[in-house]
Amino acid sequence: MYCTIDDLLSRIDRRVLINLSNDISPATEINMNCINENITIADDIINSSLRNKYSLPLTSIPKILVQISADIVIYRLYARRPQDVPKNYLQNYEDALKMLKDLQNGSKVLEFATSDTTAETKLSPKMYITDKTDDDRRFSDDLLRGFRL
Repeated sequence: MYCTIDDLLSRIDRRVLINLSNDISPATEINMNCINENITIADDIINSSLRNKYSLPLTSIPKILVQISADIVIYRLYARRPQDVPKNYLQNYEDALKMLKDLQNGSKVLEFATSDTTAETKLSPKMYITDKTDDDRRFSDDLLRGFRL
C-alpha cells in the first residue's frame, strides 16, 4: 500500500472520511472495507504507471507516491457521492494523474532514499542514469562552441 488510513486522516477530517466511506446514515466509524478497496484501486493505478520504469514492488516508497495515492483515494471517495468533488481535491487528483503520466514517460524520475542500495530503476532506451559531474567533461563549452554549424 502506498498510503494508509493515517495518511488520509492527515489530509482530510475524520468526520468527513466517516461520511464519505459509509453508505448508511448516521455513521460513526470509518468503513475500512471502502477505504481499503479505494487504496487498492489507487495502488493499481500507480503500479500500472510505474511498471515499465521501475521494478515492482518497490522496496522503499517515495513520499510523492504516498501523496499521489492519498489524492486518488480522496477523489474516489468524494466521487462516490452525488455532489461535486471540492475543487482542491479535484485539482490534486488531476495533478496526481499528470505526475503519474510524467513518471511513465520518463520526464520525471522518482527519488529514493540514498541508504537504499537496490537498483529500483529499469533503464529504458529513452533514459539513463549517470554519476558524471561537470569536472568529468573532456571538452569545455568554449571548445565545443567552435564546432557549431
